Amino acid sequence: MASPPSADPYQGTVTFHYANGTGFNVPLRDLDSFILYSTRVSINYSAQLGASLILVILLALLTSPEKRRSLIFALNASALVFNFARLLCMSIYFTTAFSMPYIYFSGEYFRVPMSAYACSILGVVFSFLLVVAVEFSLVLQTQVICATLPEVRKYLLLGVSLVIALVAVTFRLVLTVQNTKFILNALDFSSYIWLQEATAITITISICFFSLIFITKLGIAINSRRHLGITRFGAMQVIFVMSCQTMVIPAICCMIQFSYPQLELNTNALTIMAISLPLSSLWAAATIKHTIETANSTPHQYLWPSSRNNSVVVESKPGSFSGQATTVRSGGSVAASSLSPDQLDRLYPELEAGKGD
Repeated sequence: MASPPSADPYQGTVTFHYANGTGFNVPLRDLDSFILYSTRVSINYSAQLGASLILVILLALLTSPEKRRSLIFALNASALVFNFARLLCMSIYFTTAFSMPYIYFSGEYFRVPMSAYACSILGVVFSFLLVVAVEFSLVLQTQVICATLPEVRKYLLLGVSLVIALVAVTFRLVLTVQNTKFILNALDFSSYIWLQEATAITITISICFFSLIFITKLGIAINSRRHLGITRFGAMQVIFVMSCQTMVIPAICCMIQFSYPQLELNTNALTIMAISLPLSSLWAAATIKHTIETANSTPHQYLWPSSRNNSVVVESKPGSFSGQATTVRSGGSVAASSLSPDQLDRLYPELEAGKGD
């Protein structure tokens, strides 16, 4: 039996030739890294693209006509569309001449057609538009949900929110301009990696700031309702859960990006935000619809009646914000509580009227 060769085949080189016949060597490990990077990033972009497309379809099918006229819905829907367009352009990049091994290692980008340049620039522009839509949607929702605060605190919160959002948008705008220049001139962007990292940090800080406001405001409201005996899982709990994951996951993606920049996880933070904003409204509306249908349904028929569940009393209480509130009591405990008016209803008008999407 022949002994294995002593040379490591993975340490070899691949020879490419310029148009004039001059050869240049590329280490096989560099070629493998280039192919693996393209594959990993393509899978990442494709997964985000599919998730965005599914939610766009769900949003179009499940959103009520009344809600489609609201500014928040317009911003959230625009963010989804921009995110879909951004990921589409970034995915197409790996099918253009930019990702051909010869052009990448030789640096002969003059062979790349202008259509590939245009696609790359569009991806950068759509990323900026996505950040604008997400940031101002967060500002608007923060002001609506905190509308019951005193005037001084409300306007102070508005000022701080605008500053944080504008800082994130400004960093993204500068990055967009510089990135576009480098794409047009086919230059290496490594000298501006600090700008890309600073942009990711400012966007992550803004997301955590707004999510923390949602969590604090809704957490206080949920705790107050628990003291009143209202323990059902409703729309406020939905927004609370979505705000928690919206704050944690983008921060994790940003931290991983600094340790493993080749994974391109900073793009996931924007996709998570674009998906979470409309998804929270759809979930909240479905929760309200389920609660109302449960309250209006007939009581269950038990095989063996007991004193604990043999009576269900439905009481109507006039004078509530929504016109009428319904409380279902069974065996002396609250089974489903009235939908109290809160600032969440102003975000999603159909919840106030008791209508699902």
